[in-house]
Amino acid sequence: MRSGIAPRLVVSHLLTAALGLGVFVAVLLSVTEAQATAAGQRADQATAVQLAPWIARYYRERGSWDGLPAMLNNAREPPHMPMMRGAMARRGPSTDPELRALLDQPILILSREGEVLAARSVEARTAVLRRDDLDHAVPVGDAERPLGYLFVGSMVHPDANPLRVLFVRTTRTAAGVTAVVILIATAVSSLLWTRWLSRPLRAVSDAASAMARGEYRARVRVPARRDELSDLAQTFNTMAAEIEAQEESRRRFVADAAHELRTPLSLLSARVEMLAGGIYAADEAQWDALRAGMDRMRGLIDDLQTLSRLESGRTAVDPAAVDTGELFSRVRAAFEPAAAARGVRISIDGEVHRAWVDPARMEQVLANLLGNAIRFSPEGGSVTLGAESKGDGWIAVCVEDEGPGIPEADRRRVFDRFVRLDDARDRSAGGSGLGLAIAAELVRLQGGRIAVEEARRGSGARFVVEVPAEDRPGRSRSE
Repeated sequence: MRSGIAPRLVVSHLLTAALGLGVFVAVLLSVTEAQATAAGQRADQATAVQLAPWIARYYRERGSWDGLPAMLNNAREPPHMPMMRGAMARRGPSTDPELRALLDQPILILSREGEVLAARSVEARTAVLRRDDLDHAVPVGDAERPLGYLFVGSMVHPDANPLRVLFVRTTRTAAGVTAVVILIATAVSSLLWTRWLSRPLRAVSDAASAMARGEYRARVRVPARRDELSDLAQTFNTMAAEIEAQEESRRRFVADAAHELRTPLSLLSARVEMLAGGIYAADEAQWDALRAGMDRMRGLIDDLQTLSRLESGRTAVDPAAVDTGELFSRVRAAFEPAAAARGVRISIDGEVHRAWVDPARMEQVLANLLGNAIRFSPEGGSVTLGAESKGDGWIAVCVEDEGPGIPEADRRRVFDRFVRLDDARDRSAGGSGLGLAIAAELVRLQGGRIAVEEARRGSGARFVVEVPAEDRPGRSRSE
């Protein structure tokens, strides 16, 4: 059977309160009973001191103890008892049970030898035990040669003092009532507190269940107070927004991938049908067109696989110290034929630095950036590769072109998948819309950051990749 957190919290609070109350009541009763016993013994000692001369006079007047037991058993108010003064002494014991109990306190008189001379409300076994406590009794008559020894109330038995019994009973009753009230108050306050505590937790649980059903727009209300619960709600909303964005990105990615694959596939299918129907002659130009279409589809599939590996974290990087001058030279050599075909010049500018990157991955990043720059640069234009120090152990690797540039409103989404700022021109140039997304993922894996800004010379775009310098290996741009 499922047990919620609220009942468990209530039970834990009640157990904690019960444990605390148990310790408190135990200490309270222990101290109270000890103090009541001591007070009762002092009162009974004082009563015995007042009663001893009266008993001694009784013995001297009669010359024996005859009749003393009967007199003690019939006595309603022993004379000169200190606790029976004032109004209490004038009250009739028959109308007050507590007063009658006080007047009926046990009284025990032992001889010098410890024999029982007289007793009232004393068990025989108790009388025998009292023989060992003559040192604590009040002597009757001369203290040097007493006629006997007197025990009154708690001197006979610790529980024989009615005031002590009344006080202890009252204390126990008050402690019991207080404990019950505190436990009830604890249960009520705990229920209210756990309901207040569990409400945002239930809201998060319900929202999480909704997200599990595919409702990615589920959110929870963030409490106005600043505590762990509000942080949890805010964190959940942030996570939900990220999941919603990722799900939307996934859907868009699937739709875009299907669209990108459908376009060349439709062209290839149409061309094959025309060749089969004799509309096109099966010459070398048609075969070249078919091979070009298949190459484009193969390149798109390769880009999709590369991006999938990068985003899933299955691509490892092996950073090393790389000379930016040598890196630029290799990339320029690879792209010079394509640049010459478009009449674009590639130049290297700036100082030479040593970066801490994966050489192969960094070449792939520059290849994507340089390929785009050449594609969008006008005939006779130039593309510039350069590097500069950003301070604090960072190097900025830059690729700048003289193309139409990128509007500021589009600069943040230019690294998204399948984003084309000029669809017609990009398709005609053979782009898949994945190159910059791949470049951004490669830079992220190497602990860097990529951004695009306005070209420093004329119109155009300037892509800036910030990577660690050689003397700062292993540090990411997010630190």
